[in-house]
Amino acid sequence: MYRLIVFAVITIAAGSAYASGVPFFASPDVPDYTAKMIVRDAYDAKGDRQRVVQHHKGWTRVEEQRNEETNLSYGNFFKNVVLRATRRNGEISSFEVRQVEPSQDHYGITEVRETDDVETVGGEQCRWRQIVRRMDRDETSPSELTCLTEDGIEIATKVLFSSGKVMSETRLTDLRRGPVPEAVVRPPMQFLEAGTWLAPLPRYDDYTPNPGDFEAELVSHRSKERLLRHYPWWLRQRDGGGGSILITVWNEREDQGLRYSASKGERMFEAARSSSIPAPKFRRFDEIYGMVDMREQDRLLGEDCAWYDRTPNSADGGLRQCLTSDGIPLIDDRWSGWGDSERFKIVTLTRRPVGMDEMQPPRDYLQPAAWGFSPPY
Repeated sequence: MYRLIVFAVITIAAGSAYASGVPFFASPDVPDYTAKMIVRDAYDAKGDRQRVVQHHKGWTRVEEQRNEETNLSYGNFFKNVVLRATRRNGEISSFEVRQVEPSQDHYGITEVRETDDVETVGGEQCRWRQIVRRMDRDETSPSELTCLTEDGIEIATKVLFSSGKVMSETRLTDLRRGPVPEAVVRPPMQFLEAGTWLAPLPRYDDYTPNPGDFEAELVSHRSKERLLRHYPWWLRQRDGGGGSILITVWNEREDQGLRYSASKGERMFEAARSSSIPAPKFRRFDEIYGMVDMREQDRLLGEDCAWYDRTPNSADGGLRQCLTSDGIPLIDDRWSGWGDSERFKIVTLTRRPVGMDEMQPPRDYLQPAAWGFSPPY
């Protein structure tokens, strides 16, 4: 039976790296190593998964097999940056990188409680520690535990229900201490290039270009938006209060695109592209899945528009748009049942050719060095 006896409490400033797939580190002087592990989830009928962890000078690469796909994580625990990617059928189909100030991180670690519980896993001895996060508000929250060797290598983890029953766990099967090349633990730099994710898919040949290009500006009571279309691509850049920014580029025919967001203390870049997965009904970037005629009309800037519900049957939030005959939104009504609604109205509209080089975030936002990554050498 697991028995937690706390005899020390270590307060640290690390953030969400551990929650995002990168191992926990108690100190930065952990040696290079390669570890093979088994991952078990109590309620996963598909069985155990294989995980390989490689570490070099604070940087870690984690690869985990999950049926038809492979999940990859690259990160640095003490820099609080993690890049996650999914490989499916031999190609990277999606990725996300997030960096957040520890004080802003909902998943941030606030305490590490060392115990006197020692165990041997995969032929290595380790001591268990309990991870306490900012989001752990009461005794009903699951408990996270990590087991570290004397030289700081994580070789086992547990997540326990409040009852003490195991929700999930990882266990070491093989550990090799020794040099790991830096190139192994640094992510491919093309992940942070917009062109990687906006490259044409083979099925583009089926497209029939119809709507014309345009540029528009819309404003609400607290934000402004720049909107571009180059069929089938759209770009929306929203500038909000306090210097926040949200840039979304998406393909209206596919689940393909990217999103960059930044606000005080946090920023994130995510993207998706897959030639092997058919476009689903719901696409993550435009979040539109319907076109219900509301039988209402409006007129702005000398242009007529008709109202459509773009998220029909949504219970607590959605989007209604007043669209011109060529599909330009003169009004975006983003409503919420939680009281955070926002209505954007068009203030300028120019129908003009738009190039794909305009349909990308500024390059400065995606520079690897800005996220703490540097090219392998």
